[in-house]
Amino acid sequence: MVAVTRSSFYPWIAIALGVVIIAGFSRTYYLRFLADLPPMTLLVHVHGLVFTAWLALFIAQTRFIAAHRVDLHMRLGIAGVGLAIIITATGLWTVVIQAGTPAVRPTGLTNTQHTLIGLTSIGLFAVFMALGLATRRRGALHKRYMVLAMIAILSPATARLMTALDLGEYRSVFVPGVAAAFVIACLVHDWRRYRVLHPVYVIGGAVIVASWPWRNMAARQEWYQPVGEWIARVGAGY
Repeated sequence: MVAVTRSSFYPWIAIALGVVIIAGFSRTYYLRFLADLPPMTLLVHVHGLVFTAWLALFIAQTRFIAAHRVDLHMRLGIAGVGLAIIITATGLWTVVIQAGTPAVRPTGLTNTQHTLIGLTSIGLFAVFMALGLATRRRGALHKRYMVLAMIAILSPATARLMTALDLGEYRSVFVPGVAAAFVIACLVHDWRRYRVLHPVYVIGGAVIVASWPWRNMAARQEWYQPVGEWIARVGAGY
């Protein structure tokens, strides 16, 4: 029997995604003990811990597949589903709580408008995760949906990284630009290896990148104002 040679692309892109996320949250979470920052709420701390566990699991899962340990990949997949559900729930609730706390947003959006930024990222993550779960027995689709789920939630880390580097004024370009760079890397890999651009990356990647200008525009529309105000009222009650 001829052994199947697996590409090292997915383990490496998982690490690259992890580096961006850890770098983005280093000041406000991972290395916050080095700065004079207000204490974190229990909710934010739980969200950060669970997401860190998810990130470690995501990287490990790509390594298991590269090492032909599909059995371990499938067993840990159950834990991944649980973590993804907790991330989605705590992420949504964090958006709600933060909406009820007055803050100056670098995007120029009001507190109520800014809720759409977080909701979109979490929503895209949940959608791609659900698609990945639904196609877990179709590896070609599953792995691409899982990578897109990670790319979909890069924006909070990227935005914080831009602020830390004093490049906040360019966030409207860099935030979708970083996501686009990862999508392009996936497309280039597919083209070089298979001579085809997989529709999951083409369509899913386009949705992620286009969502950034959309959410900034939609958040300022009249139709979203009552939605954002309702979220802020709920958050202010906790």
